[in-house]
Amino acid sequence: YDASIEKYKEAIDKEKKNPEGANDETLGNYNFAIASILFRKQKKYSSARDYALSAAKQRPGWGQPYMAIGDMYAQTSSSCGKDAWDKQIAILAAMEKYRYAKSIDSSVAEEANSKLAKYAGFRPEKQDGFMRGVKEGQKVKVGCWIGETVRVSFQ
Repeated sequence: YDASIEKYKEAIDKEKKNPEGANDETLGNYNFAIASILFRKQKKYSSARDYALSAAKQRPGWGQPYMAIGDMYAQTSSSCGKDAWDKQIAILAAMEKYRYAKSIDSSVAEEANSKLAKYAGFRPEKQDGFMRGVKEGQKVKVGCWIGETVRVSFQ
């Protein structure tokens, strides 16, 4: 997989040196391919997210990179934090990525809706928020490698 990533990086460098200017769609596709390898094959989530975000920047309106980031967050949620609350907050981060993906790209809406429905039952419960002094709609920081701030929603 490392060799594949190196070939994609070489292709990115070559595309950037194109005398007629780099094709952003091509660069986005290459960066997304690297992100996919890093995520699905090498479990290097932080680097995978960086490449997915680069792909999204190069191809505005493309939801697939955000779907992949949501998948990364969902897949690693069970190892995020010390208790159920922390894991559920990580699921909220995944759900936010799915919502954003479908808001910018209708071609991923069906898949995003399916994943949102799948994970809806993994959101924190209202009494858990109450015990922590957290209200619906309040922003909280996700721990572990995710490190994002999410808006809390309860089951």
